[in-house]
Amino acid sequence: MTARSLEGVVLPRARATARRGSPLARRRALMAYVFLFPAVILLAVFTLVPFVQAIVLSFQDWDGVSAGTSYVGLANYKFVLHDTVFWSSMRNVLIFGAAGFLIGNALSLGMAMAVNRVHHGKAFFRTAFYLPGVFSVVVIGMMFSWLLAPNAGILNRMLGSVGLSGLQHNWLEDPATALPAVAAVFLWYHWGFGFILYLAGLQDMPVELYEAASLDGARGWATFRYVTWPELLPVTAIVSLLTLLGALQVFGTVQVLTNGGPADHTMVPTLRIYEEAFTNRRFGSAAAMSVIFGGALVLLAVLHLWFSRRKR
Repeated sequence: MTARSLEGVVLPRARATARRGSPLARRRALMAYVFLFPAVILLAVFTLVPFVQAIVLSFQDWDGVSAGTSYVGLANYKFVLHDTVFWSSMRNVLIFGAAGFLIGNALSLGMAMAVNRVHHGKAFFRTAFYLPGVFSVVVIGMMFSWLLAPNAGILNRMLGSVGLSGLQHNWLEDPATALPAVAAVFLWYHWGFGFILYLAGLQDMPVELYEAASLDGARGWATFRYVTWPELLPVTAIVSLLTLLGALQVFGTVQVLTNGGPADHTMVPTLRIYEEAFTNRRFGSAAAMSVIFGGALVLLAVLHLWFSRRKR
């Protein structure tokens, strides 16, 4: 490398370093920290502090009313390890997560691709498909409780009207169908968020990529595999993580539809923690459950982000 080429490499770096250390750069960095400070305070007050308090409470025995607490060591964690309802709820929430991750993402992407091809009425379809996520979870739960009711439910009436009376069922009270029914309601309620993100990603893709693929003879599946899917990987990582975490933290849908029944077949960790704390008045064991469940969510999020970064 010649002296002139060295100068062409070193001087820009030196100038960039000087610019980073300039008063203007320091003022910009200071303003960035000033704007971040309120968010950091809110994160600490409403997330970090309660999490630390939950960890401390998980080693204590408290009924939620008494003025004092007693230290019990690992007794709460031993109780949780032998709590079959909690671990069956963890299994159920994994089913919710798998359904949201696989079926929910596939539905969101498929509908986004379909709407992206529409030339007229795109705003209408965008609004209609996102609309379920706007409603209150209580409204959704009451609506589907009515739709899936065993006698007066619309689904069973429709089956009877078309001669399929043999398929009529008590969807929310049968252990074999309660969990799939609640999972289907959850997917219908949450899939619009992923749909909007996928649609935004598709609309932001350069048209030149599809033109180049068309010139190379790519059609249909080949275009999706080599153009659309690689360009949507960052969006897919975000949608997958948010969908997965939302599915694992499901609460309102299950509480309104089945309240964990029948016989705890639709119990999920968030509802089990709530029940242990506010029904059984055992806040220490509920805190131990929340620590285990929260740690699992954090580990899952870290692994997902690490895997997504490696793929990119």
